[in-house]
Formats: sequence, C-alpha cells, structure tokens
Amino acid sequence: MDIREANEGTFWALLDPEQRGWVRAAATARRFEPGDVLIREGDRGDWVLVLASGRVKVVAAGPAGHAAVLAVRGPGDILGEMAALDGSPRSATVTAVEPVVGLHVPGGRFSALLVDHPAVAAILLRIVTSRLRYANQRRMDHADAGTARRLAALLLELHDRYGRRAPDGVTITLRVTQSDLAGLISASREAVTRALRPLRDRGVLTTGRQRLVIHDVEALRRAAR
Repeated sequence: MDIREANEGTFWALLDPEQRGWVRAAATARRFEPGDVLIREGDRGDWVLVLASGRVKVVAAGPAGHAAVLAVRGPGDILGEMAALDGSPRSATVTAVEPVVGLHVPGGRFSALLVDHPAVAAILLRIVTSRLRYANQRRMDHADAGTARRLAALLLELHDRYGRRAPDGVTITLRVTQSDLAGLISASREAVTRALRPLRDRGVLTTGRQRLVIHDVEALRRAAR
C-alpha cells in the first residue's frame, strides 16, 4: 500500500522510497469508518498507525473534564508514537471523522524498525519535536489573544490545510463542528458561536451543518492580527 496524498511534512512524506518499503513490510492495512475510535485515552498499547487516507481528530480530557480537540491528522501522519516510544498509556483519544485506511505496525516491529534503521528514528524524532513546538506555540498564542483572534487564526490554518476552491469561495473539506472549533482554540462553544456571528454578518464566511465556506480570506487575516 502506498500513501499517494501524504501531507507535506508528515512522517510518510519525510521517508524515502526505501524507508517506506521497510514500514510497509512491518505493517498490515486497517480500515475504520467515521465515528470509529482508533485509540482511546488511558488504554495500553504500543502499536502505531500511519494514516494512508482519511482524517481523524485527536481529543483529550481537559482539566475540567471537558473534551479538548488537540489536532486533526490526515494522510501521512503517524499516530500512537508516544506510547510506542515510552510504554505509557495513550494520552488522547483518536476518532475517525471520515473513512480511514491506515498502516498498522505492532509495537515490537516498530521498535525493531527504529533500532535497525536510525534514519527512520531520526525522522520520527523530527515529527515529535515539531508537534511539541506547535503545541507550545499554540499555548503562547492562546495566552496573548482573545477568542475572536484565536478563532480567525484557526480558520486560516484550516483554509491553508484543507481548503478547496469553490465558485463561492473556499470550502473547508474537513468536517468540523462548532464544538470541535472550540476545543481547538481552548474556548467554550458559546464563545465560538459569538465570535462566528460577526464574521458571518460581514460575509467573511458562511457555515452550515459541518460545512464551512470562507469568502474573504483577507478579512479573516485582518481578524487574526
């Protein structure tokens, strides 16, 4: 199985053809339907999954017990690498938001792969470091900006990563709810609803049932500053 639409900068995208062959040789294909839980927070498990197609959301329980959306992952991304590296319980729940196909690598095989091929281990370290840096940057951004600015910045990120040009603007192909948006910027759903209202009123975007279309990206950039 090849991953033809791996997103730039993902684990799979950074592997060369030979390294991809090593991963494929250690893996079996797994399929998941929307709503299926791939990984559950607190569970034990040392296997990893490399997404071949489809997208998932990564959710963890917040301090007050509410669910916080940490990230959205797509083709080429690796899941479960932290527990595979240190043997700790799963740190978040991963749920399919679309039909998903992935390369499932058992923990023992994955560990052997990293030992036998240090270049692959170096790529994994690069991915882990990048995710940590991104998480730290998000924390700083959230500390310095109000809900409206954080939401605008997130919508720009979704525009850049998941936008598809349409006659009336740019459609975000990732299905997200207002609760998902709230989790991604550490805000309440009510605060996100209030922040979306002026953007809709000014024609910057329109929203529907798990549908989002951005009509004026420059106005969104100004709102994010």
